[in-house]
Amino acid sequence: MAALAQAQAFAYALRPFADALTFLTTTHVHPTFFPYPWASTLHATRVSMAYQNNMRKSGSNLSWGTYVAGYLIMCWGGMVISHTLLSLPPPILFSIDPYINYIVPHLIVTLLFTIFPDILTSPNLDLVLFPLDGLLRANAVTSTLAMISSNPAIDAKLTSSALFHIIIGAVVSCGGGVSAATLKTWTSEWSFGTPIFLRSGVGFWGSLDVWAGSLVAIVYSTMTIHPAFDEVVPFEVSPAFALSSLGAKAVGSYIYTILFGLRVWNARLASAAVAEKGKGKTKTQ
Repeated sequence: MAALAQAQAFAYALRPFADALTFLTTTHVHPTFFPYPWASTLHATRVSMAYQNNMRKSGSNLSWGTYVAGYLIMCWGGMVISHTLLSLPPPILFSIDPYINYIVPHLIVTLLFTIFPDILTSPNLDLVLFPLDGLLRANAVTSTLAMISSNPAIDAKLTSSALFHIIIGAVVSCGGGVSAATLKTWTSEWSFGTPIFLRSGVGFWGSLDVWAGSLVAIVYSTMTIHPAFDEVVPFEVSPAFALSSLGAKAVGSYIYTILFGLRVWNARLASAAVAEKGKGKTKTQ
């Protein structure tokens, strides 16, 4: 009885995340004029914001070709790498829809921040949007993991490997951002550099996009009772806590939202400490 009550409370806590994921993945922006899901459209918007912010910091003047291509690498890097590892063709090779779905929001957001440039540099932007980032990131990671189980074209050696699930989680989670940063796609002169998570001084929060993807992969595949984790996880998942794919996605969203929130809060504390230190130096001079 107690286990049932705990399971019901658990399901109740996950319901808002499950409902949000369902809305984002099944509802189109407009059935006629822009028939693309909110999930991919909002992902395009958030990546555009991050790309433009990095471009401003670099002080580069980009051609339109560089501006769009660099942004698309940041959007699709994780998808292209993960599909390559899965030996599946990325959708961008056979459909024009991803190009419309991602380039149109990028152009709209570009126009918006050209008119209102201060919005992009608002210190409260990440504080407001981190829950959305958590939902979008979890959806990307868990949707790819769900594909591992359902697509017969994927090699059985990969689907049955817990390590592969962990690698895919990390790749999908950070692949786009790492690809763009490694190639410096928000600058006028692209060059190959050290992946950002391997650079000195990155630290725990700086590498969050990598290890959080692996963590969510473990949680998702474990809670959906994927056989790849039968001999890896040191405990048996109780039937009361075994979840559907949507339920496990909601758990992944919960994890990402908490971690992203903590990262934003940590960044604000660090900024406040630097500002306070600067005031102290000014007073002593």
